Amino acid sequence: MSLWLTSVDPAMIGLVFGLAGLVVSVVIALLGRVGEWTRSLSWWVGGSVCITLGYLLNALQVVLPPSIVLLIANPLTVVGACLFLVGVRHLLHQPPALMQLAPLVGVAVVGSVIFAVLLPSLVGRVLVQVACLSVITVMNMALLRQLDHGYYHFPARFLTIANGLLMLFIALRAVAVVVYGGPVSAVVSSPVNALVYGLSGTVILAYLAGVLLLCFAEKQTLLRRLAAEDSLTGVFNRRGLRDALDTWPVGQPGVANVFDIDHFKRVNDGYGHEAGDMLLKTFAQTLRGIAPTGAIVARLGGDEFCVVETAQMRRTNADWIDELKQQLPKQLALTSPAAISCKVSHGSARFNVIEGEFSDALRTADRALYRSKARRAQRENAASMTDAA
Repeated sequence: MSLWLTSVDPAMIGLVFGLAGLVVSVVIALLGRVGEWTRSLSWWVGGSVCITLGYLLNALQVVLPPSIVLLIANPLTVVGACLFLVGVRHLLHQPPALMQLAPLVGVAVVGSVIFAVLLPSLVGRVLVQVACLSVITVMNMALLRQLDHGYYHFPARFLTIANGLLMLFIALRAVAVVVYGGPVSAVVSSPVNALVYGLSGTVILAYLAGVLLLCFAEKQTLLRRLAAEDSLTGVFNRRGLRDALDTWPVGQPGVANVFDIDHFKRVNDGYGHEAGDMLLKTFAQTLRGIAPTGAIVARLGGDEFCVVETAQMRRTNADWIDELKQQLPKQLALTSPAAISCKVSHGSARFNVIEGEFSDALRTADRALYRSKARRAQRENAASMTDAA
C-alpha cells in the first residue's frame, strides 16, 4: 500500500479532483439558466469556485512558486466557505453577517502572509487554516439545521455530513502535521501527500455535490411557490390554498371567510386595468397584513379572496374584519393612482373539521357574501332615490 501511494503523483490527484470540482461549479452556475437566478445561487457559485481553486492551486506548486500558491490558496478556501454561508443566510432571509466573516478572512490572509512568505512554517499555516475553517464550518452546520425542511431536508442532511467529514479531516490533518510533521512541498510524491490530496479532494467534491443538491432544492421550492402563488398579488392561488389546507391540523375547527371588492368592474372600466391591478394588490397586501397571524390567505379568482383561520384565531382576534374594512380605503388612498373609493363585502362560515366540511363552508360563505352585497346595493339604491326626491 505504501509503495503504491509513493508512486502516485499528488499533483495529478489534485489536478483531477480540481478539474472535477470546476465542472461541478459550472453546473451550479448553469442552474441560473433554469428559472430565476437567485442571490443565494450567486454566492454559492462564488463559493464553489473559490473552494475548488483553493484546492487546485495547491496542485500547481510544480509550475508556480510554492509561497505564492500558498499565499493565495489558503485564504481562497476560507473565502469559499464564507460565501457558502452567506448564500444559505440569503435563503433563510437572514442578514449576511459579513462583519462576522471579515475577521475570519483577515486571519486567513494574515496567516498565509506570515507562514507562507515571511516565516515559512507548515505547522503555522495548517493551524491557521484549521482554526478559520473550524469556525466557519460550525457556523455552516448551525444554519443547515435551520434549513432541514421540505425540499431542503436531504441536501441539508448531506451537507451536514460533508461538513462533519471536513471537520474530522482538518482536525486529523492538524494532528498529523503537529505530531509527525510533513513534506515541505505538498506535491512531493509521498504516502502522506497522496492521502491528503485524495481525501481532501473527495471531501470537497462531496461538499460541492451538496451545494448542487441545495441549488436543485431551491429551484424546486421556487417552482412550487410560483405554482402555488397568485402572480399578481403574491397570496396563494387555488392550488396553494389546497396545498395549505393539506397541512391543516386534524380535527381543528375553523372559519372560512370570503371577500370581494364592490363595483370592481367600474374601476377597470373607469380607470383602466392598471388601476384594477393596483387595487387588487393593495387589497391583498392589506388583507395579509390584518388577517390573524398564521391564517391562510388566497385569491380565488378575479376580485374574490379567501381567508381561512382557526376557531382559536377568531376568538382571539374577532374584530379583524371590521379593521380591514376601515383600513382598506386608507391604503387605497395612499397607493392608488386615481381617486378610488371601494368597499368590501364578505361572508363567513364555520367548519368543525377540514375533511368534507371545508368545501361546504366555502360555498356557504360565498352565498353570505352575495347576500351582503345585495343588501348594500339595496341600501345604496334607496339612498340615491331619496336624494333624487
